[in-house]
Amino acid sequence: MRLPKIDRKPYAFRDLPINRKLMVVVMGVTTASLLLSGLGIVSADRILFRRALERDVSALAQIVADNSTAALAFNDPRIASETLASLRARPHMVAACLFGADGALFAKYLRPGSGVTCPELESVGELRFRNAGLTVRRPVTLQQKNLGSVLLLYDLEEISSRTMLYGSIVVGVFLVAGLLAAALSVRLRSLIADPILRLVSVTTSVSQTGDYAIRAERDSNDELGALVERFNDMLAAIQSRELKLTKALREREEALNDAERAHERFRFMAESMPQKIFTTTAEGEVDYVNRQWQEFTGLSFEEVKRGAWMTIIHPDDNAAVLKKWKDSIETGATFHSELRLGRADGRYCWHLGRAHAMRDAQGNVSMWIGSYTDIHEQKEREAQLRRANADLEQFVYSASHDLQEPVRNVAVYSEIIARRYDGQLDDSAQQFLGFLKEGGRRLAMLMRDLLAYTRAGNVEGNLTPVDSAKVLQHTITSLAEAVRESGAVVTCDPLPEVSMREAHLQQLFQNLIGNAIKYRSE
Repeated sequence: MRLPKIDRKPYAFRDLPINRKLMVVVMGVTTASLLLSGLGIVSADRILFRRALERDVSALAQIVADNSTAALAFNDPRIASETLASLRARPHMVAACLFGADGALFAKYLRPGSGVTCPELESVGELRFRNAGLTVRRPVTLQQKNLGSVLLLYDLEEISSRTMLYGSIVVGVFLVAGLLAAALSVRLRSLIADPILRLVSVTTSVSQTGDYAIRAERDSNDELGALVERFNDMLAAIQSRELKLTKALREREEALNDAERAHERFRFMAESMPQKIFTTTAEGEVDYVNRQWQEFTGLSFEEVKRGAWMTIIHPDDNAAVLKKWKDSIETGATFHSELRLGRADGRYCWHLGRAHAMRDAQGNVSMWIGSYTDIHEQKEREAQLRRANADLEQFVYSASHDLQEPVRNVAVYSEIIARRYDGQLDDSAQQFLGFLKEGGRRLAMLMRDLLAYTRAGNVEGNLTPVDSAKVLQHTITSLAEAVRESGAVVTCDPLPEVSMREAHLQQLFQNLIGNAIKYRSE
């Protein structure tokens, strides 16, 4: 089954050649890996460096606080200013402010050109990152007495510079690794793409030429090699089937030619057959009837289509036929029924109706094709034959019953002659007398068989389970004299219990054993 075509963009990834797909996959994985790694490295360094900067500036603030103890204790702003001025060695130090115990500014250091001032002491915490930078405040104490506070303002340009540096390194590594990955993918993708491209070339050649003897070359033992091997096996199987199919088609063509010649001889007979053809939809609605149907029923196609065909079925057959037809529509089983159809003149004739379901590729019923064959004469002959058989059985019964006495007399008087004139007859007379006795015996057996046949044919009653072994023993007992005279030995394997009339089974065994004795080889 062909799948519906899906509209896609003309340059979608799935439509790219396999070489480009491999390149895109390799570069995509490499790019994603490098980007994630670079971002992780830069982010981790930024976080770690920020924590290190906090510790460094905090330690520096504590050192300044310890060195400012004497200046605050002796109220010497000059010494304090010199101590704070020593922080100019840290280019990122923006401001250093020393406050007295009352919170008044005692000394300060401002980086030239920074344009900042010392902030209010109340608005500054112990350690805080602000837009201007990192602010650190430490108390100045002497013997657990608070002399004041020192405040340092450190800008964050060092973090930004370090981030830019590491970012540049990551970008450089990314570019170099990308170029290396592209170069390696160009060299290594052939290991995957080349076998696939060769396989595509083979499939194209097979498709264009129809030559299934073409094989793909296997050059590895991996999954691609297994794919090539399975593909070659498939081509071999198709080639074998093609040869068988070609042979079958040749034989079929010869058979069709023979059938065509035979068809020519029987065409006239086939065209003259009085078939009434019809077709229906899968739901059983009539959509076609042929000319013979319309001429027989006198109904037009429009009338048949409207359901008038159900009215021409004999009332006694209507319910059963419609039920069979409904069951066939529901199950898809073949419709088969004998029924009486009304002719245009109102007379009913027996027909054999058959309909077969035509199915599509999915196995669903697509339509029904049926025919009605006129079997009226056959039905009449069957009725006549049944009457003739009944008369024949009655005649055979009467004749076999009436002939038993004359046949018995022949046998009796033949035996009397043989006993009374024993020794007085010459060899010829003895031979003729033997023929007479044997003929009488055979005639008596024939009369008994005919009488048993008529009785078996007239046995009435329902089928009942019968022990076959017991019936066989009764049969052997009734034929004991014939078995003894012939010297025969009757054997049998274990017999099952069957459902039939016991008289019929006994007659069957009598015929089998009697015929075996009668026609045995001497």
